[in-house]
Amino acid sequence: MANAPEAPEAPVADVKDWTWVTQRQCPDCGFDPATVGPADLPELILSAVERFAVAVEKEGAEERPSLQTWSPIEYGRHVADVIEVMGQRLEQILEADGAPVRFENWDQDAAALDNEYWKANGHATAVLIRERAEGAAKDWAEPEGDQWAWVGRRGDGAEFTVESLGLYFAHDLLHHLYDVNG
Repeated sequence: MANAPEAPEAPVADVKDWTWVTQRQCPDCGFDPATVGPADLPELILSAVERFAVAVEKEGAEERPSLQTWSPIEYGRHVADVIEVMGQRLEQILEADGAPVRFENWDQDAAALDNEYWKANGHATAVLIRERAEGAAKDWAEPEGDQWAWVGRRGDGAEFTVESLGLYFAHDLLHHLYDVNG
């Protein structure tokens, strides 16, 4: 990896509050939550991840465009972990049977270091995100009726319904595709 040394410089932490993407269109990637309904989530997940899988297997996908920006493969590993975390949060809400739940904090920057995203292989990353996406698509097809309004809260107090969590998740997938493909 020409641009990514063995222990790369950590990108600047993203401390921006992205919860607004559940209410209005993202000016960067174009995601518009008003155009995505609960029934759209399974297909959106599979479609986005398939495009990601292609991106991480392209020649040069291990290259960082700059020392402070993840490579497409690093973004792919992050997306694989996002899929897992959002699935756990959905499961936690549904298992609470309508009682509000609190999510454990997840530090995406610590996950990148702990899982050494920069060492990931493109093909293995593509397989991982496809596998996780298949499970996620099934999981996001399960909620029905009032379950879409059940609540979970992040450690910082941000509140999500199952529906708004799904929108937040969908934006994350599509925004990272934008990060990789422009």
